[in-house]
Amino acid sequence: MKIVIAIDKFKGSATSQQLAQVIGDEIIRMLPDAQVVAVPIADGGDGTMQCVKSIIGDRAVTCHVSVAAPLRHLPRVDAQYVIDGDTAYMDLATASGLALVPDGCRNVMGASTFGTGEMIFHAINNGARHIVLGLGGSATCDGGTGILAALGFRFLDKTGNEMAPCGENLAKIERIDNINVESRVLNTRFTLLTDVDNPLFGMKGAAYVFAPQKGATPQQAESLDNGLRHFATLLPSHVAQMPGAGAAGGVTAGMMGLLNATIKPGIEFVLEMVHFDNLIADADLVITGEGRIDSQTLHGKAPAGVLAAAKKQNVPVIAMCGSVAPGTDTTSMGFKQVIAVTPHGMALRQALKTDVTLQNVAHVTRKILFL
Repeated sequence: MKIVIAIDKFKGSATSQQLAQVIGDEIIRMLPDAQVVAVPIADGGDGTMQCVKSIIGDRAVTCHVSVAAPLRHLPRVDAQYVIDGDTAYMDLATASGLALVPDGCRNVMGASTFGTGEMIFHAINNGARHIVLGLGGSATCDGGTGILAALGFRFLDKTGNEMAPCGENLAKIERIDNINVESRVLNTRFTLLTDVDNPLFGMKGAAYVFAPQKGATPQQAESLDNGLRHFATLLPSHVAQMPGAGAAGGVTAGMMGLLNATIKPGIEFVLEMVHFDNLIADADLVITGEGRIDSQTLHGKAPAGVLAAAKKQNVPVIAMCGSVAPGTDTTSMGFKQVIAVTPHGMALRQALKTDVTLQNVAHVTRKILFL
Protein backbone atom coordinates (compact mmCIF):
# COMPACT_ATOMS: atom_id res chain seq x y z
CA MET A 1 0.00 0.00 0.00
CA LYS A 2 1.34 3.42 -0.96
CA ILE A 3 0.19 6.44 1.03
CA VAL A 4 1.22 9.99 0.11
CA ILE A 5 1.12 12.63 2.86
CA ALA A 6 0.73 16.19 1.61
CA ILE A 7 -0.57 18.23 4.53
CA ASP A 8 -0.33 21.97 5.12
CA LYS A 9 0.53 23.49 8.49
CA PHE A 10 -2.04 23.83 11.26
CA LYS A 11 -1.45 27.55 11.72
CA GLY A 12 -0.24 28.51 15.17
CA SER A 13 0.03 24.88 16.16
CA ALA A 14 2.18 22.58 14.00
CA THR A 15 4.21 22.80 10.80
CA SER A 16 3.67 20.79 7.65
CA GLN A 17 6.85 18.85 8.39
CA GLN A 18 5.83 18.03 11.99
CA LEU A 19 2.41 16.80 10.92
CA ALA A 20 3.76 14.69 8.08
CA GLN A 21 6.33 13.11 10.38
CA VAL A 22 3.76 12.07 12.97
CA ILE A 23 1.32 10.73 10.37
CA GLY A 24 4.08 8.82 8.61
CA ASP A 25 5.40 7.32 11.84
CA GLU A 26 1.93 6.10 12.83
CA ILE A 27 1.32 4.54 9.42
CA ILE A 28 4.62 2.62 9.52
CA ARG A 29 3.96 1.53 13.09
CA MET A 30 0.54 0.15 12.15
CA LEU A 31 1.39 -1.00 8.60
CA PRO A 32 5.11 -1.86 8.51
CA ASP A 33 4.97 -2.88 4.83
CA ALA A 34 3.33 0.34 3.65
CA GLN A 35 5.20 2.72 1.38
CA VAL A 36 4.91 6.21 2.83
CA VAL A 37 5.86 9.30 0.84
CA ALA A 38 5.70 12.63 2.69
CA VAL A 39 6.04 15.94 0.86
CA PRO A 40 6.04 19.42 2.43
CA ILE A 41 3.36 21.66 0.97
CA ALA A 42 2.08 25.20 1.35
CA ASP A 43 -0.40 27.32 -0.57
CA GLY A 44 1.14 30.78 -0.64
CA GLY A 45 0.28 31.53 2.98
CA ASP A 46 2.88 32.26 5.63
CA GLY A 47 5.27 29.34 5.84
CA THR A 48 5.56 28.92 2.08
CA MET A 49 9.19 30.07 2.07
CA GLN A 50 10.20 27.43 4.61
CA CYS A 51 8.35 24.80 2.64
CA VAL A 52 10.16 25.78 -0.55
CA LYS A 53 13.46 25.82 1.32
CA SER A 54 12.95 22.22 2.40
CA ILE A 55 12.18 21.24 -1.20
CA ILE A 56 15.24 22.99 -2.66
CA GLY A 57 17.54 21.52 -0.03
CA ASP A 58 21.23 22.35 0.16
CA ARG A 59 21.11 24.86 -2.70
CA ALA A 60 18.95 27.20 -0.64
CA VAL A 61 20.74 30.18 0.89
CA THR A 62 18.90 32.07 3.63
CA CYS A 63 19.34 35.85 3.59
CA HIS A 64 18.55 38.29 6.41
CA VAL A 65 17.65 41.96 6.12
CA SER A 66 16.31 44.55 8.57
CA VAL A 67 13.08 46.07 7.22
CA ALA A 68 10.21 48.29 8.30
CA ALA A 69 7.42 46.68 10.32
CA PRO A 70 3.81 46.90 9.08
CA LEU A 71 3.23 49.91 11.34
CA ARG A 72 5.67 52.81 11.70
CA HIS A 73 5.87 52.79 15.50
CA LEU A 74 6.79 49.10 15.73
CA PRO A 75 10.46 47.94 15.86
CA ARG A 76 12.13 47.01 12.60
CA VAL A 77 11.86 43.37 11.57
CA ASP A 78 14.59 40.82 10.83
CA ALA A 79 13.12 39.48 7.60
CA GLN A 80 14.37 36.31 5.95
CA TYR A 81 14.12 35.00 2.42
CA VAL A 82 15.69 32.17 0.45
CA ILE A 83 17.70 32.57 -2.73
CA ASP A 84 18.57 29.84 -5.23
CA GLY A 85 20.53 31.07 -8.23
CA ASP A 86 18.71 34.13 -9.56
CA THR A 87 15.39 33.26 -7.90
CA ALA A 88 14.41 34.52 -4.46
CA TYR A 89 11.58 32.95 -2.48
CA MET A 90 9.91 34.98 0.26
CA ASP A 91 6.75 35.35 2.35
CA LEU A 92 5.09 38.74 2.61
CA ALA A 93 4.16 37.77 6.18
CA THR A 94 7.85 37.73 7.13
CA ALA A 95 8.00 41.52 6.81
CA SER A 96 4.37 42.69 6.68
CA GLY A 97 2.46 39.97 8.49
CA LEU A 98 -0.38 40.27 10.95
CA ALA A 99 1.58 38.13 13.42
CA LEU A 100 4.09 41.00 13.72
CA VAL A 101 1.41 43.35 15.11
CA PRO A 102 0.33 42.97 18.78
CA ASP A 103 -3.43 42.46 19.09
CA GLY A 104 -3.98 45.84 20.71
CA CYS A 105 -2.03 47.67 18.00
CA ARG A 106 -3.82 46.48 14.88
CA ASN A 107 -4.41 49.35 12.46
CA VAL A 108 -5.11 48.17 8.94
CA MET A 109 -5.77 51.75 7.80
CA GLY A 110 -2.18 52.77 8.54
CA ALA A 111 -0.43 49.45 7.87
CA SER A 112 1.98 49.23 4.95
CA THR A 113 3.82 46.58 2.93
CA PHE A 114 6.87 48.86 2.66
CA GLY A 115 9.03 46.35 4.58
CA THR A 116 8.27 43.65 2.03
CA GLY A 117 9.38 46.05 -0.68
CA GLU A 118 12.65 46.58 1.17
CA MET A 119 13.11 42.80 1.32
CA ILE A 120 12.45 42.53 -2.42
CA PHE A 121 14.94 45.30 -3.19
CA HIS A 122 17.55 43.58 -1.02
CA ALA A 123 17.05 40.39 -3.04
CA ILE A 124 17.41 42.29 -6.31
CA ASN A 125 20.66 43.76 -4.99
CA ASN A 126 21.74 40.17 -4.23
CA GLY A 127 21.28 39.21 -7.86
CA ALA A 128 17.69 37.98 -7.88
CA ARG A 129 15.91 38.46 -11.20
CA HIS A 130 12.87 36.39 -10.31
CA ILE A 131 10.97 36.96 -7.06
CA VAL A 132 8.50 34.33 -5.88
CA LEU A 133 6.33 35.97 -3.23
CA GLY A 134 3.85 34.15 -0.97
CA LEU A 135 1.06 36.57 -0.12
CA GLY A 136 -0.78 35.03 2.85
CA GLY A 137 -0.97 36.39 6.39
CA SER A 138 -0.69 40.12 5.70
CA ALA A 139 -1.54 42.89 8.18
CA THR A 140 -2.25 45.32 5.38
CA CYS A 141 -4.74 46.62 2.85
CA ASP A 142 -2.61 49.10 0.93
CA GLY A 143 -3.04 47.80 -2.62
CA GLY A 144 0.67 46.99 -2.70
CA THR A 145 1.60 50.68 -2.54
CA GLY A 146 4.08 50.00 0.27
CA ILE A 147 6.01 47.45 -1.78
CA LEU A 148 5.92 49.71 -4.81
CA ALA A 149 7.08 52.75 -2.82
CA ALA A 150 10.10 50.82 -1.53
CA LEU A 151 10.91 49.96 -5.16
CA GLY A 152 10.87 53.61 -6.22
CA PHE A 153 7.27 54.43 -7.15
CA ARG A 154 5.76 57.64 -5.78
CA PHE A 155 2.05 58.13 -5.09
CA LEU A 156 0.90 61.73 -5.45
CA ASP A 157 -2.31 63.55 -4.52
CA LYS A 158 -4.03 66.15 -6.69
CA THR A 159 -1.61 68.87 -5.56
CA GLY A 160 1.47 66.76 -6.21
CA ASN A 161 2.21 65.90 -2.59
CA GLU A 162 3.63 62.42 -2.01
CA MET A 163 1.29 60.18 -0.03
CA ALA A 164 2.44 57.65 2.54
CA PRO A 165 1.71 54.17 1.15
CA CYS A 166 -1.13 52.80 3.30
CA GLY A 167 -4.80 51.95 3.05
CA GLU A 168 -6.19 55.20 4.37
CA ASN A 169 -4.46 57.16 1.58
CA LEU A 170 -5.56 55.05 -1.39
CA ALA A 171 -8.54 57.29 -2.17
CA LYS A 172 -6.28 60.36 -2.26
CA ILE A 173 -3.85 59.09 -4.91
CA GLU A 174 -4.29 60.87 -8.25
CA ARG A 175 -1.02 60.08 -10.00
CA ILE A 176 1.68 57.40 -9.91
CA ASP A 177 5.23 58.54 -10.65
CA ASN A 178 7.77 55.89 -11.72
CA ILE A 179 10.64 58.18 -12.74
CA ASN A 180 12.84 56.90 -9.88
CA VAL A 181 12.18 53.20 -10.50
CA GLU A 182 15.36 51.45 -11.64
CA SER A 183 15.31 49.43 -14.86
CA ARG A 184 16.45 46.31 -12.99
CA VAL A 185 13.30 46.52 -10.88
CA LEU A 186 11.12 46.82 -13.96
CA ASN A 187 13.02 43.92 -15.56
CA THR A 188 12.60 41.66 -12.54
CA ARG A 189 10.00 38.94 -12.94
CA PHE A 190 7.53 38.40 -10.08
CA THR A 191 5.45 35.29 -9.39
CA LEU A 192 2.76 36.03 -6.82
CA LEU A 193 1.51 32.99 -4.92
CA THR A 194 -2.04 33.31 -3.60
CA ASP A 195 -4.21 31.13 -1.40
CA VAL A 196 -7.42 33.05 -2.18
CA ASP A 197 -9.25 33.92 -5.39
CA ASN A 198 -10.99 37.13 -4.29
CA PRO A 199 -11.16 40.19 -6.60
CA LEU A 200 -9.70 43.53 -5.56
CA PHE A 201 -12.91 45.24 -4.43
CA GLY A 202 -16.60 44.60 -3.86
CA MET A 203 -18.36 42.47 -1.26
CA LYS A 204 -15.97 39.57 -1.99
CA GLY A 205 -12.96 41.84 -2.27
CA ALA A 206 -9.92 42.50 -0.12
CA ALA A 207 -11.49 45.05 2.23
CA TYR A 208 -14.85 43.52 3.06
CA VAL A 209 -13.62 39.93 3.36
CA PHE A 210 -10.18 40.25 4.94
CA ALA A 211 -9.78 43.71 6.53
CA PRO A 212 -12.03 42.86 9.52
CA GLN A 213 -9.59 40.03 10.35
CA LYS A 214 -6.90 42.70 10.51
CA GLY A 215 -8.82 44.94 12.89
CA ALA A 216 -11.02 47.01 10.57
CA THR A 217 -14.42 48.25 11.71
CA PRO A 218 -17.33 48.02 9.22
CA GLN A 219 -16.85 51.73 8.44
CA GLN A 220 -13.14 51.24 7.85
CA ALA A 221 -13.78 48.24 5.60
CA GLU A 222 -16.11 50.38 3.50
CA SER A 223 -13.53 53.17 3.35
CA LEU A 224 -10.81 50.74 2.29
CA ASP A 225 -13.05 49.25 -0.38
CA ASN A 226 -13.70 52.73 -1.77
CA GLY A 227 -9.96 53.40 -1.71
CA LEU A 228 -9.19 50.19 -3.59
CA ARG A 229 -11.88 51.04 -6.16
CA HIS A 230 -10.27 54.43 -6.72
CA PHE A 231 -6.76 52.99 -6.88
CA ALA A 232 -7.96 50.52 -9.52
CA THR A 233 -8.73 53.42 -11.86
CA LEU A 234 -4.98 54.13 -11.99
CA LEU A 235 -4.15 50.55 -13.01
CA PRO A 236 -4.81 48.58 -16.21
CA SER A 237 -8.55 47.95 -16.41
CA HIS A 238 -8.38 44.15 -16.36
CA VAL A 239 -6.45 43.84 -13.11
CA ALA A 240 -9.06 44.53 -10.42
CA GLN A 241 -11.45 41.68 -11.17
CA MET A 242 -8.84 39.00 -11.74
CA PRO A 243 -9.20 36.05 -9.34
CA GLY A 244 -6.70 36.68 -6.55
CA ALA A 245 -6.38 40.43 -7.18
CA GLY A 246 -7.55 41.03 -3.62
CA ALA A 247 -4.89 38.84 -2.02
CA ALA A 248 -2.85 40.49 0.76
CA GLY A 249 -4.97 43.61 0.77
CA GLY A 250 -4.66 44.14 -2.98
CA VAL A 251 -0.91 43.58 -3.31
CA THR A 252 -1.58 41.38 -6.33
CA ALA A 253 -3.43 44.12 -8.19
CA GLY A 254 -0.83 46.81 -7.51
CA MET A 255 2.12 44.64 -8.50
CA MET A 256 0.43 43.20 -11.59
CA GLY A 257 -0.57 46.67 -12.68
CA LEU A 258 2.88 48.26 -12.37
CA LEU A 259 5.46 45.46 -12.52
CA ASN A 260 6.24 42.36 -14.58
CA ALA A 261 4.14 40.15 -12.33
CA THR A 262 1.98 37.08 -12.79
CA ILE A 263 -0.32 35.35 -10.36
CA LYS A 264 -0.38 31.64 -9.57
CA PRO A 265 -2.21 29.58 -6.95
CA GLY A 266 0.44 28.82 -4.35
CA ILE A 267 -0.53 25.19 -3.97
CA GLU A 268 -0.18 24.60 -7.72
CA PHE A 269 3.31 26.11 -7.66
CA VAL A 270 4.43 23.92 -4.74
CA LEU A 271 2.88 20.74 -6.14
CA GLU A 272 4.76 21.32 -9.39
CA MET A 273 8.00 21.75 -7.44
CA VAL A 274 7.59 18.32 -5.77
CA HIS A 275 6.36 16.63 -8.99
CA PHE A 276 3.17 15.67 -7.20
CA ASP A 277 1.44 14.12 -10.21
CA ASN A 278 4.26 11.58 -10.53
CA LEU A 279 4.30 10.87 -6.79
CA ILE A 280 0.63 9.89 -6.66
CA ALA A 281 0.51 7.96 -9.95
CA ASP A 282 0.56 4.61 -8.13
CA ALA A 283 -0.76 5.76 -4.75
CA ASP A 284 -3.64 4.11 -2.90
CA LEU A 285 -4.40 7.06 -0.64
CA VAL A 286 -3.47 10.71 -0.14
CA ILE A 287 -3.71 12.41 3.25
CA THR A 288 -3.94 16.20 3.23
CA GLY A 289 -5.33 18.92 5.48
CA GLU A 290 -5.02 22.35 7.09
CA GLY A 291 -5.75 23.91 10.43
CA ARG A 292 -9.39 24.77 9.74
CA ILE A 293 -11.61 23.58 6.94
CA ASP A 294 -14.30 26.08 5.98
CA SER A 295 -15.99 27.71 3.00
CA GLN A 296 -12.64 29.12 1.83
CA THR A 297 -10.94 25.72 1.64
CA LEU A 298 -11.95 25.05 -1.97
CA HIS A 299 -10.92 28.56 -3.07
CA GLY A 300 -7.14 28.26 -3.36
CA LYS A 301 -6.19 26.48 -0.15
CA ALA A 302 -3.75 23.57 -0.03
CA PRO A 303 -6.27 20.71 0.46
CA ALA A 304 -8.21 21.86 -2.61
CA GLY A 305 -5.10 21.76 -4.79
CA VAL A 306 -4.15 18.31 -3.51
CA LEU A 307 -7.70 17.07 -4.07
CA ALA A 308 -7.82 18.41 -7.64
CA ALA A 309 -4.54 16.71 -8.53
CA ALA A 310 -5.57 13.40 -6.95
CA LYS A 311 -8.99 13.41 -8.64
CA LYS A 312 -7.31 13.40 -12.06
CA GLN A 313 -5.79 10.04 -11.17
CA ASN A 314 -8.75 8.68 -9.18
CA VAL A 315 -6.76 8.54 -5.94
CA PRO A 316 -8.93 8.98 -2.80
CA VAL A 317 -8.06 11.84 -0.46
CA ILE A 318 -8.67 12.11 3.28
CA ALA A 319 -8.44 15.56 4.83
CA MET A 320 -7.43 16.20 8.44
CA CYS A 321 -7.94 19.51 10.17
CA GLY A 322 -7.89 21.00 13.62
CA SER A 323 -11.54 21.95 13.26
CA VAL A 324 -14.35 22.29 10.75
CA ALA A 325 -16.10 25.66 10.68
CA PRO A 326 -19.77 25.47 11.74
CA GLY A 327 -22.08 25.17 8.76
CA THR A 328 -19.41 23.86 6.39
CA ASP A 329 -20.74 21.19 4.04
CA THR A 330 -17.80 18.81 3.90
CA THR A 331 -19.79 16.00 2.24
CA SER A 332 -19.90 17.83 -1.11
CA MET A 333 -16.23 18.85 -1.18
CA GLY A 334 -15.03 15.65 -2.80
CA PHE A 335 -12.84 14.21 -0.05
CA LYS A 336 -13.26 10.57 0.93
CA GLN A 337 -13.50 11.85 4.49
CA VAL A 338 -12.89 15.07 6.43
CA ILE A 339 -11.79 14.49 10.01
CA ALA A 340 -11.33 17.11 12.72
CA VAL A 341 -8.57 15.93 15.05
CA THR A 342 -9.53 18.02 18.09
CA PRO A 343 -11.68 16.03 20.53
CA HIS A 344 -15.10 17.49 21.26
CA GLY A 345 -15.00 19.78 24.26
CA MET A 346 -11.23 20.39 24.25
CA ALA A 347 -10.42 24.04 24.95
CA LEU A 348 -8.90 25.93 22.02
CA ARG A 349 -5.89 27.06 24.06
CA GLN A 350 -5.14 23.41 24.86
CA ALA A 351 -5.79 22.20 21.33
CA LEU A 352 -3.34 24.72 19.84
CA LYS A 353 -0.39 23.40 21.83
CA THR A 354 1.98 21.66 19.44
CA ASP A 355 2.38 18.48 21.46
CA VAL A 356 -1.38 18.18 21.93
CA THR A 357 -2.03 18.74 18.23
CA LEU A 358 0.46 16.06 17.26
CA GLN A 359 -1.04 13.62 19.76
CA ASN A 360 -4.49 14.28 18.32
CA VAL A 361 -3.20 13.81 14.76
CA ALA A 362 -1.53 10.53 15.73
CA HIS A 363 -4.78 9.28 17.27
CA VAL A 364 -6.81 10.17 14.15
CA THR A 365 -4.21 8.54 11.88
CA ARG A 366 -4.68 5.28 13.74
CA LYS A 367 -8.45 5.58 13.20
CA ILE A 368 -7.98 6.26 9.48
CA LEU A 369 -6.00 3.07 9.00
CA PHE A 370 -8.99 1.01 10.16
CA LEU A 371 -11.58 2.74 7.98
